[in-house]
Formats: sequence, structure tokens, C-alpha cells
Amino acid sequence: MLIFLVIGIIGIFAVVYQKQKKSPDAIVELNASVAFDGNRIYVTNNDTIDYLNAEMTVNGYYKLTGMNLRAGETYILWPVEFAHVNGRRLPARQKPQQFSIWCGLKEGGNGFYSVKFKTAAGS
Repeated sequence: MLIFLVIGIIGIFAVVYQKQKKSPDAIVELNASVAFDGNRIYVTNNDTIDYLNAEMTVNGYYKLTGMNLRAGETYILWPVEFAHVNGRRLPARQKPQQFSIWCGLKEGGNGFYSVKFKTAAGS
């Protein structure tokens, strides 16, 4: 009977320990900031960890992939650097309205950040 009690207690501790560990598929909210000054996009990694193999997306369709964004660094990007899957670049007349980042994290899991830019009409 004592053996079953000990095995049960060990089992409970194992379950609690596993729940405390981050799942490799976990999505972590990134501490980033993004601004558009009318010409360029400024992306800042405000975290203490690097964003690995980042996929940055403008307006849901135009992407820039494969960048590592180091902790504490700011990156200045031109909208024309973002391309659609068909190869077309973000048109100069199309202003960024939404920006997102998906990336891998060194500790495992993935990171995500998204922001909507305010339009001239303030919406």
C-alpha cells in the first residue's frame, strides 16, 4: 500500500513539473515596438532575448523573412523590402496599416507581435 502511495505522489509531482515547463509549441507575446514615419518602418526588439528567423509581415501579405532581431536593437526597414509570395514588392502608394512578427526563440517555442498603424483619418 505504501508503494502505491509513493508512486502516486511521484506521479503528481511529475505532472506538475511538466505543466510548468514551456511547451516547444508555446506562443510567447513579444515585447516589440513598431512605428511608421511615412517613409520607413522602425522595428525595435524591447526584449532581453533575440527573435530568431523572424517573419515580418505588412498588411497581411507582404513579408520579409529570415532576419534575426537582436535584443535591444532597432531596425530601420523600407516598405519596398517586403514582398508578396508572387514576388511583387509592397507598392509605394500602399501605406502600411498592420505589421506582425512571427519568430523562433532560443529557449524554444515561438514569439508573436502585431500592431495596427493609425491612418491619417485616425481610425
